[in-house]
Amino acid sequence: MQKLISKILIAILVAGSLIATGGAAGSANAASTTVSVKGPKGQTLSASIAKNLDPAKATKITLAGKGYNTRVGIYATFCVMPEAGAKPEHCGGFDITGRNTQAHWISSKPPFYAQLVTKAFGKGGTFKVVVPVSQMIGEYDCKVVVCALTTRADHTRGDFRAADVFIPVTFK
Repeated sequence: MQKLISKILIAILVAGSLIATGGAAGSANAASTTVSVKGPKGQTLSASIAKNLDPAKATKITLAGKGYNTRVGIYATFCVMPEAGAKPEHCGGFDITGRNTQAHWISSKPPFYAQLVTKAFGKGGTFKVVVPVSQMIGEYDCKVVVCALTTRADHTRGDFRAADVFIPVTFK
């Protein structure tokens, strides 16, 4: 029952986001739609996101943010949607080469050991990354559980929930 309620709430969120951004819900034949959502501190997360993605095809989605707090590093990633108020923990992998990364670390003041693996925020707390999405995140099937493009505070502020913003992704 909890999963059904979560899926209904996410559908309402996505529909509201599409209306707010002038997008269209589209059909299975629609290639993509830009979706934007506001976060808890007014930050905006946008994705050029395809609905009803084909699980057999590799899909890369451009994820962009603005208005993020540059004093708090974030991960921009693809995760299983957590329960309300919980930290996103089941997320796509990080590839230090950047070729298959489902998690990008964005920080204007990264720890000394992370200088080469982070990307700095742009002016006004902006960022833009490409996130490959797939039907599976580890053992989690995104056709069974709700998965989303996500921002969350990095591990240096792991309990900071004000950076959590979600855009659900669906597969055929």
